[in-house]
Amino acid sequence: MKLLDDAVKLITREVGIDREEFERRLSFADLTADDVTHLRAARELLRPHLEELVGRLHAHIQAFPPLAPMLAASPRLSQLARIQAEFFDKLLQAEFGPLFVEERLKVGAIHQHIGLEPKWYIGAYRKILDDIGVTLWHLLSGDPDRFLATWSAIHKAASLDMTLALDTYFHADRQEVMRIRSFAEHVVRAMPSGLVVVDTDLQVRSINRAMLRMFDMSDDDDVIGRPLAEAIGDGRLVASLKSVADDGGALHDLVLAFPHVGGARHLEFNVSTSYLEGKRILLVTAQDITQRTRSEEELRRFRMALDSSIDAVYLIDRERMRFIDANETALTTLGYTYEELMRLGPQDLKPDAGELQRIHRRFDEVIQSDSKVGMIQTVHQRRDGTRFPVEVYLRAIRSEGRQLLVAVVRDITSRLQAEAELRESEQRFRVAFNQAAVGLAHVAPDGRWLMVNQKLCEIVGYSMQEMLALGYQDLTHPDDLPYDIELGRRMMAGEVHEQSREKRYRHKDGHYIWVNLTSSLVWGADGKPRYYSTVVEDISRRKQVEGELRHLANHDTLTGLPNRSLLLDRLSQSIAFANRQNGEVAVLLIDLDRFKNVNDSLGHDVGDKIITEVARRLRGRVRDGDTVARWGGDEFVVVLGDVVREEAVANLAQKLLESLSQPMTIDEHELYPAGSIGISLYPKDGDSPNALLKNADTAMYRAKDAGRNNFQFYAHEMNARALDRLKLDGGLRRALLREEFVLHYQPQMDIATGEIVGVEALLRWHPPEQPPVFPNDFIPIAEETGLIVQIGEWVLRTACRQLRRWEEAGLAPHLKMAVNLSARQFKQHNIVNMVSHVLQQSGCAPERLELEITESVVMDNPEAAAATLHQLSAMGVSLAIDDFGTGYSSLSYLKRFPIDALKIDRSFVRDISTDAEDAAIARAVIALAHSMRLKVIAEGVETAEQLAFLRDESCDQMQGYLLSRPVDAEQIAALLAQRK
Repeated sequence: MKLLDDAVKLITREVGIDREEFERRLSFADLTADDVTHLRAARELLRPHLEELVGRLHAHIQAFPPLAPMLAASPRLSQLARIQAEFFDKLLQAEFGPLFVEERLKVGAIHQHIGLEPKWYIGAYRKILDDIGVTLWHLLSGDPDRFLATWSAIHKAASLDMTLALDTYFHADRQEVMRIRSFAEHVVRAMPSGLVVVDTDLQVRSINRAMLRMFDMSDDDDVIGRPLAEAIGDGRLVASLKSVADDGGALHDLVLAFPHVGGARHLEFNVSTSYLEGKRILLVTAQDITQRTRSEEELRRFRMALDSSIDAVYLIDRERMRFIDANETALTTLGYTYEELMRLGPQDLKPDAGELQRIHRRFDEVIQSDSKVGMIQTVHQRRDGTRFPVEVYLRAIRSEGRQLLVAVVRDITSRLQAEAELRESEQRFRVAFNQAAVGLAHVAPDGRWLMVNQKLCEIVGYSMQEMLALGYQDLTHPDDLPYDIELGRRMMAGEVHEQSREKRYRHKDGHYIWVNLTSSLVWGADGKPRYYSTVVEDISRRKQVEGELRHLANHDTLTGLPNRSLLLDRLSQSIAFANRQNGEVAVLLIDLDRFKNVNDSLGHDVGDKIITEVARRLRGRVRDGDTVARWGGDEFVVVLGDVVREEAVANLAQKLLESLSQPMTIDEHELYPAGSIGISLYPKDGDSPNALLKNADTAMYRAKDAGRNNFQFYAHEMNARALDRLKLDGGLRRALLREEFVLHYQPQMDIATGEIVGVEALLRWHPPEQPPVFPNDFIPIAEETGLIVQIGEWVLRTACRQLRRWEEAGLAPHLKMAVNLSARQFKQHNIVNMVSHVLQQSGCAPERLELEITESVVMDNPEAAAATLHQLSAMGVSLAIDDFGTGYSSLSYLKRFPIDALKIDRSFVRDISTDAEDAAIARAVIALAHSMRLKVIAEGVETAEQLAFLRDESCDQMQGYLLSRPVDAEQIAALLAQRK
């Protein structure tokens, strides 16, 4: 019922039957007050007969064959009969208002719902009016005038009712037309093909979405009503449409290309003529055939490329063993037409006897393989009977249910001939190569020996097999290798084409031999370097003679030491090097005391032997890189390059004097030679070899004036410092025996928690009845003299024992003890055993000990340092890099060390709150350490601002005056107790 009410409301709204409209219709029907009176009187007369009248109406309808099934199947039949009876009752009641309209539309809606067409409805209306007229005539037969007036009123009301009934049918028709039109528009809009409707003036009447997309238009409102030429902007299509509009024909398969972002877009147009509202229109459809066009073009290009291939290409049906396609090269090579070849198969190309079975087997192997590719060599026969060798590359594919093989066939006649000629040429080359009187070799760009002859093997002492397993780098002297590498780079860059040079090769037995080597780089056809062609000539004997001559020219014949000429040259080189490195050079001029007396009393033969022994002793006291020269007579000169501290020069001078003063026995004479040494320093005492030698000579005479058997610096103040250094040296040797050393400890704090997590042991020296000696004054001397090894072991043992005492007192359950290892101490072969022994003796757990090593120490010999650090780490000891950032570290080595922590040097911490560069360095060190999962400890923290910066950058630990100065063990114990 609700659906019926909703339908009535919809019809009322869409037809527009409001009260004003109904009043107009009522007025046009000419229903007067008398008519209303007659209708109401007729209602009273007909009411008892309405049900019977409606029943006869339905019987009449059902008696008609086309209508009977319709009413019989409708569940609304009884509802319709009831509503019709009620409606006729209301019609005669003559209350023509909204309720009457509503009831009328309900009846019409039911008629329309059950499919009762207007022609049947009007006929049914006629039937019921006839029955009403007959019934009314019988009821008013005695009053003809009243009957006519009543019958006229009924006809007026029926006419009014009929208009309302027809409105429901008209509304239904409009709805159906709108539904069909909406469906048609939806279909057109959703079409994958483009569609545009234009009139004969080529104005756009309609366009669907597909067409809008094809021309990159977003809204049809911008197109409707505009000329098509403006909408699409292409004159070719417009001209074609104009031709169709003029002659009224059609146009098919018009393909046009339009520019587009991704390349040209190809559209295929079809145009037909139709009529709309009596006017001729053009229906233009479009298909995007871009992909199809591209595929056809790609196929055309592929076929063109296939036919242009220098190789023959066949397509073989494996089951039938027939060719089903071939390129132009195949036809030309074999001499067949396409039709002739398509009637043949691989077996018709006449392979050698027994080859056909092998070809079949190879075909099946390729088909069954995972890669679906393979190769076979065989023989083909042309149409004229000539035969030629071929190499066939196969690929298996499936197409349309068939197993096919793509065969790319290459004539290898020329290649086989060239290979035979090459083998003969190579044989001749190898004979000449191996019988050459000089060393010959081919060397790969990466240095590997690719080919060597017998002579070269004789020169270096290796067999051919051994040589081919090596590279030239393995034989080259380390000093010559950088030049070879640079020369290779220049040859690769095309700067040098051929180069001859002298260099040294290491013989298999270990000694070095001199060779003259000539190399040129051989390039491949692809423009890439293939190998170095090298000629090697042994010039060892010549170099030996040259060396002997140079030695005679530059060395003293008696002692073998450098003479004046070589001395001046080496001194000049040392000065130049020191100038570049901002370093110092020391010149020690040594004169033997009272040597003239020996010559005069014992003779020059004894004097020569003394000179020779003195030379030997001097050589034994200096470093390998230093120079000992005979200046003349009984004078010698020692040149020390790369001087770090002037105290070291004084120390060496003292050692030289001690060595000279040792007794020597010459021809049964026991002699006690002595010497005086004068020292000058570059650049302080001179900037040229002559100036330094002159000032050293002056200082030497001052030493003789001071009583001989001593040394003097050219600068007076250096004499005082040298003496102080000697005093410290002697004092240090006694300090361990007299227990003058003590340890102070500086606490380390976890920045995040504020907890004391460790202490660093720091060495202090308190000589009795003297002021304390600063570590910077005595540590370098201890390091230089080697005393640091004994002192360092004492520091480690004392620190570990102190940690155990704090543990036993319950003050340091998790405290770590940090101890510095000096450079000399770390390089001792027994360092790992010493640490292990100290831990066992003291009872200190390895994990409670942290050893600190400066980065310059570990980078001095990274490989050896790594081995030592891994042994210490395996023991359980923690390892830290001290003063990080002040030396030079290779990250590639650093990450290989088992390091647990990095300590930021105080020089970077000092200004982190005011200096952007120091702040950046500290921030980078923290980030680097954390990226390598290392702990970071900042040294020298003295201000709250520094601590705040470190906390913000997530630094792990700190130590410095802000927390505590280094203090003795008792004060640390008190601090730990307070913190606890």
